[in-house]
Amino acid sequence: PAGPEAQELARRHVEWLTSVPGTPAHGARGKGCREYVLALADMYVEDERFAANYGGREGAEFVRAALRHHV
Repeated sequence: PAGPEAQELARRHVEWLTSVPGTPAHGARGKGCREYVLALADMYVEDERFAANYGGREGAEFVRAALRHHV
């Protein structure tokens, strides 16, 4: 999760999240964005529908770890 490739993907993921109009992260920086990203990362793991997008719980846990490290 802390490696350069994972961190580049985490950066792009956060960049995408801040570009989505109508979401709490839209145009956000700092604490508000951090809290939003971390909450989503937890949801990716806890909700099997989201975890499926990352290959299941194990993949979602990796994504969460990368996002936590990034923010």
